[in-house]
Amino acid sequence: MSNSNPNDAELEQQRAESATAALKSQTENNHTEESEAAADRIADNLEDAKKDK
Repeated sequence: MSNSNPNDAELEQQRAESATAALKSQTENNHTEESEAAADRIADNLEDAKKDK
């Protein structure tokens, strides 16, 4: 089944690129949130360690 309308192929390419960009953005946001949460836990652990001394 060939695609007779080149505009359809172009539209599909744009959709694929848009979906890829959205997933990349979502992944980067998740990574940032996880990194910030890890930094918060490290800071809490450091404070706890100082209190124990």
